[in-house]
Amino acid sequence: MSNVDKNEKLDTRERRAQDEFMRKIEITSRKTKQPVVIAIVGLVGSGKTSIARELAKFISATIIEGDQIRVHLREGKAPYAHVQKIVEDACVQVLKKGGNVILDGDYVERKKQTNLRAKTRIFGTKLIFIRTFADYDVMIGRIVSAKYHNQPEDFFGGASAQWEGSEQSRGAVVKLRELWRRTPHHYEWSADGGGSWKLKKLPFSLYADIDTTESVQWKKEVEQVARHILAW
Repeated sequence: MSNVDKNEKLDTRERRAQDEFMRKIEITSRKTKQPVVIAIVGLVGSGKTSIARELAKFISATIIEGDQIRVHLREGKAPYAHVQKIVEDACVQVLKKGGNVILDGDYVERKKQTNLRAKTRIFGTKLIFIRTFADYDVMIGRIVSAKYHNQPEDFFGGASAQWEGSEQSRGAVVKLRELWRRTPHHYEWSADGGGSWKLKKLPFSLYADIDTTESVQWKKEVEQVARHILAW
């Protein structure tokens, strides 16, 4: 048992949500010679989900989204405390069944990377990290223009109590708050030219850095990455 598991035991509601999530995901046979796990690194609005979906088509991979797991936990009135453990366990189950995995979440933190390596290395898995980013104003624009209708009340958290605007406005506030909160993980402030955020050089190896600002260009880059992965 890895260190990550020692103090993380799912209760009955969490296990039920995990089982429901696993029943609904589609596991396809991988097109790669060896199993591959791709962990996405990026902020809200950076294009993580778009990259994951495009890449999955080329290499045949199952996308595991933390947000989808939260939906099942919420429906089962279960806490969110062990979302990451459920993500990792789902990843293991897909690998056991001969699939590749793309993790649609922000894997910038070292602890998440270490836990993932510990759980997947026994399958001879190739674990790679792909960073997605975009012009900062573009990310903000994507958040503001996204649709946030029919969200459960706990989606809004503190914004529900503090913000009296429409559901659409409150949804944008939540995502913008998340963008602001996690920006220091990915960017550093530069005072040059009046000040701006500059992408950090991360302390771990990235297989690819994909700028999603222009849709035509990033799709070409994803296809190129996929060709390299399939050639291993």
